[in-house]
Amino acid sequence: MSAHPSVDAPATRMGVTPLWAVLTFTFLNSVGSAVVYAGVFFLAKAQYDFSQRDNFALALLYGLTYIPAALAVGPLTRKLARAGIKPRTVLRGIMISMAALCVLPWLAQTLGLVRPGGSAWPIWLAVGLYSPLSGMLWPIVESFLAGGRSERQLRGDIGKFNIAWSSSLVVTLLVMGPLVQQYALWILNALALVHLSCLVVVQGFRPAPGEHAHEKHESPKVYHQLLAFLRLMLPVSFMFVSTLSPYVPFALEQLKLAMQYHTPFVAIWYAARVLTFFAMERWHGWHGRWSVPIIGALILLASFAVLIAAPMLLDSASALIVFAIGLIGFGIGVGVIYCAALYYAMEVGSDGVDAGGMHETLIGLGYSVGPMCGLLGLGVVAAGLAGSDAKNSGDTATLIMLAVVAVLSLGVGGLALWRARRTNSIPSH
Repeated sequence: MSAHPSVDAPATRMGVTPLWAVLTFTFLNSVGSAVVYAGVFFLAKAQYDFSQRDNFALALLYGLTYIPAALAVGPLTRKLARAGIKPRTVLRGIMISMAALCVLPWLAQTLGLVRPGGSAWPIWLAVGLYSPLSGMLWPIVESFLAGGRSERQLRGDIGKFNIAWSSSLVVTLLVMGPLVQQYALWILNALALVHLSCLVVVQGFRPAPGEHAHEKHESPKVYHQLLAFLRLMLPVSFMFVSTLSPYVPFALEQLKLAMQYHTPFVAIWYAARVLTFFAMERWHGWHGRWSVPIIGALILLASFAVLIAAPMLLDSASALIVFAIGLIGFGIGVGVIYCAALYYAMEVGSDGVDAGGMHETLIGLGYSVGPMCGLLGLGVVAAGLAGSDAKNSGDTATLIMLAVVAVLSLGVGGLALWRARRTNSIPSH
């Protein structure tokens, strides 16, 4: 998208960080999101023989450690800035720390602290410390993206930002596929090198984000109301993501898909999200429209139900086809909600790191609630409260998980719509 002089000129005076630097840094660090969140459940299953319960617990650890870091990053960066430590320097520290954590599992095995196939404490420790660093990282990056940009330029640059990080996940998952079984720890080692390479890219950043540039909107009230709505729907969407991600490795195993194809197959929904981001970056008609996030939420709920039900109701070949269709819908639903939520947060939310911090905190909330739903389903079955035999216990636990997630999502969605209707913010057309 071409730049607009009316926005770019003042942005330059306020020290806006070049877009190429933000996008390159974002693409490289999103390899970490692919490996340590989206891919870690496959890695843990291959390297440490994790059960479904283990995977949900690992996902819960990620979410619970992500939230406080995302909440604290705004006050922390301001305190550090008063001490003379700029946000760019904080990013350097985060990169070095993330790289060290990535080599921890390999180092523990190499030094004989754990045996191959033995204790899994290195992956628990690595994820438990990497997650809060990630919770700090993205609000800072988002503040560099938003600083000095507004309305037209911000809309286009957020679209490019979304395409950069989401396409990185697709590429990484495709590359990981044939490597997961034999080289799980080496994938993490390679990620350490990626983080270290970001120390070069971050040199292109300004020492601190530019000022948040506000531009007059045609419908500011609608923007604020949409932000309030999406701040309820954003954690719901990531509740779906964090419920699905630990479950998928076992669903694909049940469908008899070879392990080397697991992460490439899952990349379908990530690719659908990239295309959704691209469409929303090109088409600006979604701006200020309630129909877009509402339709996205409905698609997300329907797709999630399809993904959970397909392995239980269909034969393997048919289920894989339906599963793929469900993944496409899932990517579209998540993409619509995420893209709209981030845009309104950056445009009319609080300035700087705090806007990104709130955005990431809501994501962390979703990261936490989803695994709780999965653990609840497994716990009910393990306690013998569901009345199912051993053969059907897995399906029963999955159905309980689906029911809890559906009730929560419908309840929060209904609350969001009620609040919007109460303020007369939903147009009649």
